Amino acid sequence: MIISDPKGEIYRYTSGFLASKGYSVQVLNLRDPHKSSRWNPLLIPYWFYKNGDIDKAVEMISDFCMQLKASVHSDRDPFWENQAMDLLAGIILILFECESDEKKIHMESVQRIRMYIDIETLNSDNDRSGIFWDLVRTFPENSLIRYKLAAAYSLRSVEKTLNCIVSTLDSMLRSFVFNRKLMNLMAASDIDFKTITDKRTVLFLITPDEKTTFHFLVSVFVKQCYESMIYYAGFCENNKLPVRVNYILDEFSNFPRIADMPAMISAARSRNIRFILIVQSKQQLLTAYEKDAETIKSNCKNWIYLSCRELDLLKEIEALCGVAEDNNRQYPLISITQLQRLTIGWEDSQALILRSGIAPFITWVKDFSVYPQSQFGEYPFEYSDYGTPECFNVLQYIRDNLEQTVTNTDNLDLYSIFGGQTVE
Repeated sequence: MIISDPKGEIYRYTSGFLASKGYSVQVLNLRDPHKSSRWNPLLIPYWFYKNGDIDKAVEMISDFCMQLKASVHSDRDPFWENQAMDLLAGIILILFECESDEKKIHMESVQRIRMYIDIETLNSDNDRSGIFWDLVRTFPENSLIRYKLAAAYSLRSVEKTLNCIVSTLDSMLRSFVFNRKLMNLMAASDIDFKTITDKRTVLFLITPDEKTTFHFLVSVFVKQCYESMIYYAGFCENNKLPVRVNYILDEFSNFPRIADMPAMISAARSRNIRFILIVQSKQQLLTAYEKDAETIKSNCKNWIYLSCRELDLLKEIEALCGVAEDNNRQYPLISITQLQRLTIGWEDSQALILRSGIAPFITWVKDFSVYPQSQFGEYPFEYSDYGTPECFNVLQYIRDNLEQTVTNTDNLDLYSIFGGQTVE
């Protein structure tokens, strides 16, 4: 199970019981990073990149950048967000290409590279100057990195435009840069998606419920975890995971849009993956997924309704429940008025159940804190101080690259090594 748990309540009332049943309990705790497993969103793409599956690596990088873009999305001209997304993807690819030590593959290394982005200037000898652009010029013109950075590279001397792009990029990275605990947490990984498909595992995604700053990370995690599951399923019999994996996503519509969610929920069943989505309102789902909201709803075969004040949703549920007949007169099987009057309590609440092939019915449910299993308490997670990670050194890489070029070249034109910049 992968459970999004914004308030930490599900973890509090169920983790002890699940541990007693032999589950391996893992937690990605963005509320208290010191009581958390670690997860590095760049590590799996890096492994694909280094193993030669460049397309898969780029796909996962693009998904990651897309979620960061969604976290700062506005209705203004999308040019700045798109350019910032390409710039970020290019920086990540530079890191993957230049760094062989996976301990240095993380978001702080990305930020270190970003710090060297500056306006390229010309001195009195018409020599170009700019550390980041020197780094970019170490790659062939037909390389994937140069393609990703083509737009930014062409604007490297246009101060106002480049500053706007970099400013947008900074907005995308702000959640990492200004939270040292989070940066350290995401510098390595001890969450192994493969083990989730092999043995009993429950993974809780705990995020602050009073703010949405880190919600995009849940979207990133779910997407990357799902992509990994699909990859592992490809090596299994009938392309199907041997153990069912359940994504239980509380407050699903409050998280930024998960890229390709309609396709994910459509294909999941055949891979032995199930999605359970908890949504507060229909409008929230429409806001996040627009036209794709209908695809997501239609792929949810079982609905559990508790309560709402949203007229459109109430009308839809009334229609889905169908009609009854009495003396040749048809009337709703369950009316909007009845839906609004279901009992909602702490120990006993009514819930309307809609299941495929079965007539709608109302049953009684309890809050999970009331069940005996909650008495097992919270699974204790040890306090950890991960320390500051090692980072990719831009200047050292450029110096090493220059020394290697000097060693391997008999007739060396120093002026041309980095596109014409004079090297002292």
